[in-house]
Amino acid sequence: MIKYIRVLFMLLIAVIPFGVFAQSGHIASDGKDAVAIASRNLSISCNKTSMLVFPAEIQSADRGAAYVLAERVKGSKNVLKVKAGRPDFDPSSLTVITADGQVYVFNVTYTASPACLVLDFRNDLSGEAPVRFKEQALNSAEMVSSAAAAKGRAPFFKRVHREKYGLDFKLEGIYIQKEVLFFKFRLHNASSIPYIRSSLNFFIRDLKTTKRTAMQDNELKPLYTQSWGMPEDDTGQMIVVALPRFTIADNKKLTLELMERDGDRAISLDLKERKFRKTKELYHQ
Repeated sequence: MIKYIRVLFMLLIAVIPFGVFAQSGHIASDGKDAVAIASRNLSISCNKTSMLVFPAEIQSADRGAAYVLAERVKGSKNVLKVKAGRPDFDPSSLTVITADGQVYVFNVTYTASPACLVLDFRNDLSGEAPVRFKEQALNSAEMVSSAAAAKGRAPFFKRVHREKYGLDFKLEGIYIQKEVLFFKFRLHNASSIPYIRSSLNFFIRDLKTTKRTAMQDNELKPLYTQSWGMPEDDTGQMIVVALPRFTIADNKKLTLELMERDGDRAISLDLKERKFRKTKELYHQ
């Protein structure tokens, strides 16, 4: 009898774990089911370069094999160029994570002549971002809608601007939504030479220095940038930039540097701490 009970007990130990995993079918974390991220097909060639345009800055790009060549386009933070290192390779993968928390997974295959060389994902803003960065509280869809909301708000800074080279670079408002600051700018070009913006950079610097070095600069990385119109338009170009929430001390300043593509017409704007006291809630009327 004792021998029979012992055998039955051993059988139960072997069967119960199998039954638990057979019913589950997935691993859950914190009570939430894991979500599979759909992969996309990407065909690349040795002789042609494919461009992937994302709605936010590229944080990382992981290649499944060394013969998948990928690097960010110089002067751009959201464009990745991809090419084959050798022909007729075995299928591989490419995973890209962007600053808005989105994950893009590609099944990479070789073709001598890709049907499409530019894939633009800037309008592909679907649902909750699967990756959350510590400093970010908005997903990609919320980021886009919040930037549009900032664009529609009436300006409340009247004389925070810089004029140079026939350009008028003006700050019209600072807004906060969750843990994200939205800066609203207007750029107007009154010169006869069109102005094409290459980047808008943000640095926290000492208010008074005798000799500025790179070590004294604390660069802030934008989470999202959107613009409407052209600097040569009658109403100028509207630019909204999203940054992780931050504060600055009385002895610091925020320097904004607007850089021209293929040109030297750089223009900067300094903001002291007192300007940030006027920051408004984005959806508070």
